Amino acid sequence: MHAGTTSKSEMEIGAKLGAIIQDTASREQLVENPSEVLNEIGVKADVTIYADTADLVHLIVPAEIDAHRVETGDESYFEELGRLALGTCMYDDIPE
Repeated sequence: MHAGTTSKSEMEIGAKLGAIIQDTASREQLVENPSEVLNEIGVKADVTIYADTADLVHLIVPAEIDAHRVETGDESYFEELGRLALGTCMYDDIPE
């Protein structure tokens, strides 16, 4: 999502989701029952949640890739894909 094309309701949902993810109990509830938690914040979705842990990180593969930008070696696009793929997978202590 880009800020220029993101609606106010999408921003509000993103803020609510961010708050849920940052709270340990709420995050666990999201992982255990994603449809219920998402429904409570206004997202109607049947989804599976894959939560990263200290020793397991999930890589997101986008559904669609801009082949032209890949072919031209668009570095900014590669950075964007990297951010999308890794999300917030950052740890202070790297597992052994």
